[in-house]
Amino acid sequence: MKRLAFFISTFDLMRTLVLLLLLLISIGISSCKTEVDKGKLLAKVNEAELYTADLDFLFKNEIMSKADSAEVSQSYIDNWVQKQILSQEALHNERIDQEEINRKTESFKNDLLVMEMEQLLVSERLDTAVSDKEISAYYEKHKDDFQLNDYLVKVLYIKVAVDAPDLDKVSSWYKLSKETDVAELDVYAKIYAKNYYYDEENWIYFDDLLKEIPLQDVNKDRFIMKQSKTRFEDGGYYYFLNVIDYKLKNTISPLNFEKENIRERIINVRVKELREEIKNEIISKAYEQNAVTIY
Repeated sequence: MKRLAFFISTFDLMRTLVLLLLLLISIGISSCKTEVDKGKLLAKVNEAELYTADLDFLFKNEIMSKADSAEVSQSYIDNWVQKQILSQEALHNERIDQEEINRKTESFKNDLLVMEMEQLLVSERLDTAVSDKEISAYYEKHKDDFQLNDYLVKVLYIKVAVDAPDLDKVSSWYKLSKETDVAELDVYAKIYAKNYYYDEENWIYFDDLLKEIPLQDVNKDRFIMKQSKTRFEDGGYYYFLNVIDYKLKNTISPLNFEKENIRERIINVRVKELREEIKNEIISKAYEQNAVTIY
């Protein structure tokens, strides 16, 4: 019986040693796997380490050339090193209240989580369709918000090289004296124009027009209000400009010019209201489920 008991205890010991060995091997394999998963060590500041796997998020949704990805990676590594140096120095500064930093960090984390959650829920529930009726109603109610800071104009302009053919015809067409002039210009512009614009329905800012046309030494107020027609040469090109209509600055901007702006405003209001609605729903649900206890 003693020999049997000895055999059993020896067997238990052997089994325990085998299990321990298997556990150590498993831990070793797991550790090696973790090391492999991290990829190449890119930088180290004291005990803090940065691996290639830590940079994967940079290229998750981006398609870059090798040169671009290398530049982005190097920039991230440089920033990471600098932040580690500074944060580690701050961490060991005894005059800094680390507990207060932790409280702020936790508060920021919670705010970020809530913001991400709201953004997801809003994107799922947001109605982005805005009718013309809603846009008109908003415009009438908020007209004072649409004061013009600059002139709006409807214009025709065309830019052609000085050696382009039939410039004398262009000089006549751009004045829009005849019903057929626009059709003639459209055909000509497709072949010879460096730049061409004509839209009798929509307004543009006159200052935006000046980014395309080097109009100099003119009195802007007089030029626009006279609905001027002008032709001039600059830098190897002829410019033909016809001011068809205008809206005075410091007056109310027309509805068709503000449509997209108003649409964005209406959607922003909806987003704000949805965020508040979602927040109230979640808070109310927590109270209804008795998840809140205030002592």
